[in-house]
Amino acid sequence: MQPLLYGLLLRQKNALELLFTHRWILLCFKREFAEEDALQMWEACWAHYQTDYFHLFICVAIIIIYGKDMITQELPSDELLLHYSNLAMHMRGDVVLQKARGLLHQYRQLQRIPCTLHGLCDLCGPGIWDSGFCPVVECVGSHDEIGACPYGGILSVQLEGCE
Repeated sequence: MQPLLYGLLLRQKNALELLFTHRWILLCFKREFAEEDALQMWEACWAHYQTDYFHLFICVAIIIIYGKDMITQELPSDELLLHYSNLAMHMRGDVVLQKARGLLHQYRQLQRIPCTLHGLCDLCGPGIWDSGFCPVVECVGSHDEIGACPYGGILSVQLEGCE
């Protein structure tokens, strides 16, 4: 979703581990936002509306909204952690939630999704692809840890439950 950021993270050692997001998820954003905003985020995550992984969309929203400095300054991975730690309690929860919802909507509108993101739909209850539209899942061919693609090297497949 952010090619410039992805390029920066690729050039940094260990930056793709996104260590600065671990605290967000582990503590459910309660150190990043005021209590009222954190509670709204918890409610949005626990509602499981269209995905069981809404917390990941919140993380991406934070990175998109507050990550422009790290791209322009090309911050090394250890300074990325400091950058986001310094933003704690200075981020607007309403803006982040709005962006996260927009990202989820944008994700749902994709015509094709890479197989690496297929798992965002695995645990969802009814509702994720109930609009009658189902994206095509494409193998991106980067399955170093597990070997073969879970789709057997097929270039594109339909999601389960989609017609």
